[in-house]
Amino acid sequence: MHLFLVGAGHVGLVTAVGMARLGHRVTVADIDAARIDGLRAGRAPLFEPGLEDAIRELGDRLAFTTETRPPDDVRHSFVAVGTPYGPDGPLAMDYVLAAVGGLIDACGPEHTVVVRSTLPMAGPDALAALRGDGADSPSIVTNPEFMREGSALRDFEKPGRVVVGWLAERDRAAAAGVLELYAGIDAPTLVADARSVALVKLASNVFLAMKVAYANELARLADAFGADAPLVADGLGLDGRIGRAFLDAGPGFGGSCLPEQAVALAGIAAAAGVASPLIDSVAISNHTHQAAIATRLGELLGAGRGREGLRGSRIGLLGLAFKANTDDVRQSPALAIAAELRAAGATVIATDPRAMEQARRADPDLAVAATPVLAAADADALLIATEWPEYRTLHWSEIAAAMRGDLVYDTRGIADPADVAGAGLRLERLGRP
Repeated sequence: MHLFLVGAGHVGLVTAVGMARLGHRVTVADIDAARIDGLRAGRAPLFEPGLEDAIRELGDRLAFTTETRPPDDVRHSFVAVGTPYGPDGPLAMDYVLAAVGGLIDACGPEHTVVVRSTLPMAGPDALAALRGDGADSPSIVTNPEFMREGSALRDFEKPGRVVVGWLAERDRAAAAGVLELYAGIDAPTLVADARSVALVKLASNVFLAMKVAYANELARLADAFGADAPLVADGLGLDGRIGRAFLDAGPGFGGSCLPEQAVALAGIAAAAGVASPLIDSVAISNHTHQAAIATRLGELLGAGRGREGLRGSRIGLLGLAFKANTDDVRQSPALAIAAELRAAGATVIATDPRAMEQARRADPDLAVAATPVLAAADADALLIATEWPEYRTLHWSEIAAAMRGDLVYDTRGIADPADVAGAGLRLERLGRP
C-alpha cells in the first residue's frame, strides 16, 4: 500500500522505514523544509543506529514532502508529531490536533487516520470532538509506538506487541485494517478502545521508569551497606514475576518518554481526584537520585563532607546523551547532574561522541571538550554518565596523565576496574563495593 505519514521526527522516520521494509510505499511529510531537503539527500536529522543507511537503501519506497495533503491513492495516513510540554504541562496535543484536523478536512470516509503520537488520557475524546459526528469524515484510530531510542528499528521489526485503539464503533473495522498493515511482523496484538490504549502506553513507560527508580534507590542502599547492586538485581530478576530488565542502576532515566510521562500520569491522576502516591513518587525519586549522585561525588572528593567537597573542584563528565546510541539529550541525567555539580560550586567539563551540539543548545553554559582526555585535563574527578561503548575501552593511562586528581566515579558500571587501577586511578562505582 501507499501510506502517508505526518512528522519526520524520531517516531515518524523509524515508522516510515519500518513500513517501507514491510513492502509499503511511504510518503513522509513535515513542515520543516530544511529537514525534508536533507532527507531527500539521504541525511537523517537525528542519530538512530541504522536509520540513515536504511533511508538511503530504501530508495523510491520512501518519498519526502512539505505537502500536508496525502496523495490521492493513500488510504492510511499516520500522524507522528510531538506532544511536548505546553502551558498546561506535558503531552500537549496542539501539533496532533493540527495534523489530524488537516487530514479530516482533506480526506473522506474511505480514509483512516492513524495517530501514532503519545496521547494524554483526554486525547481520544479530544480527537473524537475534533472529528464530530459527520459520517463523511475519516476513521480515526490510535497506534502507539513502543520503540526505544538506540534500538528503534529493531524494536519496530520485533516488537513486544502491536496495539491499536478505536475511538468509536464506526472505527472498529478500521482498527482491524491497521493491524493488517503490520503483516509480516510476528508479535502479540491488542485491539481495544482508545482510552484503554492510551493508558496502556502511559502505564507501560511509567512502570519501566518505576523499575529504574527502584533499582537506583537499591544501588544507593547497597552503597550504604557495602552490598553489590548488580548481584541484588540478578537475584530479583530470577523471580519470573519481576524479571531482570530495567534493574541496572545508573544516573537515572531520561529521554522524551519516561520523565515526561511519569509527570503526565501523576498529573492526570491528580486532576481526576485519584490518589496515586506510588505514581507520584516516580519522577521525584529520579530527581532525588541525580542530586544524590552529586552529593556522593562530593563525599568521595571531600572526605565525607558531602556537597561541600565539590566546591572549587573540577569534574570531567563523560557522556551527555540520556543513553548510548542516541544524540538525544532531552531530560538527560548527565545534564541534570552537571547542573547539580555546578550549583555546588564545581567546574564541569563535558564530552560526548554524538550529543555535543544538542547539549550545548540545551545548556548554553555547559563547558565542553572534544575528547575524554581533554575533558579530564586538570580534573579532580571523572564521572561516567552515559554507557557509550567508547568509554569501555578508554586509554586510562592517558586519562591519568591529564588529571589533577585520581578519582573515577562510574555511574554505569562500564569501566574495567583492573584497567583503571593499572593507570593509578581510584575507581568508585555506583552500587558496587
